Amino acid sequence: MLYFSNMKDKTSGTRLFAALMGFYLAYFLSYFIKLSPSIIMPVLQMRYNFSSAQTGFISSMYFLPYATMQLFVGTLCRRMGAGRLIGSGLIIAACGLVIFSNGSTVAVLAAGRFLLGLGTSPIFIGMIYFMRDSFESDRYAKYYGFGIFVSALGSIVAAAPLKALLEVVPAKSMFSAISAMTFALGLFMIVIEGRRTSQPSQGNIFTTITGDVKFTFTTPLLLAGIMLWLIEAPSLVCYQGLWCTKWTSVAFPSLEHLSGLSGIAISIGTIVASTLGESWVSLYREKTNKTLGQTLVRICILHIAATMLLSVSKQSESSPMFWFSMFCDVLFGFSTGSIIVQGGVFVKEHTTAENNASVMGVYNFIGCLSQQLSQWLTGVEIDLLVATTGLGMAFSLTFSTMALIFTCLTIGSYLIIRKHDKD
Repeated sequence: MLYFSNMKDKTSGTRLFAALMGFYLAYFLSYFIKLSPSIIMPVLQMRYNFSSAQTGFISSMYFLPYATMQLFVGTLCRRMGAGRLIGSGLIIAACGLVIFSNGSTVAVLAAGRFLLGLGTSPIFIGMIYFMRDSFESDRYAKYYGFGIFVSALGSIVAAAPLKALLEVVPAKSMFSAISAMTFALGLFMIVIEGRRTSQPSQGNIFTTITGDVKFTFTTPLLLAGIMLWLIEAPSLVCYQGLWCTKWTSVAFPSLEHLSGLSGIAISIGTIVASTLGESWVSLYREKTNKTLGQTLVRICILHIAATMLLSVSKQSESSPMFWFSMFCDVLFGFSTGSIIVQGGVFVKEHTTAENNASVMGVYNFIGCLSQQLSQWLTGVEIDLLVATTGLGMAFSLTFSTMALIFTCLTIGSYLIIRKHDKD
C-alpha cells in the first residue's frame, strides 16, 4: 500500500514530496555524522593525546548499535511506520551530539558516538522501505540513486567545509546548532507520518528476524552479495570516515592545508556513481551481456585497484603525486558508490517487496559490524606498525591488508555467482 494513498491526490502528492525531502535530509545528516570523524577525531586525538587505537575505538562505537539495529529496522518499519521510527531516532541522535560535543574522555566521547549510531541506525533501511512502499519499480532506482547522491553531499560537507568551519566556529556551538536541527527534523518526520496505518508483522519479532537472516544466508546470490557488500562497507568508513585527512596530511606535509580535499574527492566520485552509474552499468551490461552480479564483481576489482593505488600515490611528497592521490580518491569514491547503488539494486532483484527492507537490514548489520571492527583494528595495526615503519608507511600497509581481504571476498563471490549463472 502506497504512503498517503488514501488522501486526495493533491494533498497526497504534497505530503509524499515533503516526506521524501525529510528522508533525504535525514540521510544527509546521517552521512555527515558518520563521516565527520575524519576531521574531528584527529583534532581530539591531538588535544587529548589519544592513541590511534583509542581514536579508532571512539569512532567505531557509532557502528555497534547501528549494526545491531539493522536486524530490527525492517520489522519496526512495518509496525511503526518509517517516518515515526526515523523521527524517534533523530531525537536520540540529537542527544548524542550534545554528549559528544561536551566530551573530553574516551568514555564520554564513545557514549556520544554510541547514541549517534543508535539514533541514525533506522535511516538507510527506513528510506528504502519508504521508497519501496511509495514508488513503482521503474522509479525506485532513480530515487534510491538520488539518495546516495544526497549522502555524498553529506560526506562532502563533513570534509573540507567542516574543517574550515571549525577554524572559525567553536565546535561546541556548531554541534549545538546541528543538534537542534536534528531534533527539529525528528519531530517533522514523526508528524509527516501522520496517522498512516502501520503493517504489523505476524508472529514474534525475533522469529521474523531469524527467518530474514536464514533466508539471506541460504540464498546463494544474496550470500555472494553480502561478500561484495563487505568490500564497500569497511573501506568507506575507515578511509573517508576516519583516516583519509590524516593520512593525506602525513603523506604531503607541505600541502597539509589541502588534506581536506581528500574527503571531497571521494564524495565527487560517489556523486558520479550515484548520478551516472546506472546508465554506465546498463550500457556495460548491454555491450558485454554480463549479469548484474558479474558486473558488481568487476566494480569490486576496480575498488581493490583504487585502494592499492592510494597506497602507492602517498609514498611521494611531490605535488604531482598529491593530485594523482586526489584522482585515486575519486576512483575510490566512484567504485564505492557504484557498489552501494548496484548492490541495493542487486538485492531488490532477488527479494520480494515484503522482505526487501529486512534483507537489506541483514546486509547492513553485517556491513556495520565490519565497519565497527575495521575502524578499531586499523587503528591497532597502525599503532603496531608506526614505531618500525613510520606513520605514512603504516597507513599504506594497513590499507594494503584491507585490499588483500577484499580480494579474497571478491574471489569467493565470483565463484558463487559463476556457479549460479552456469546452472
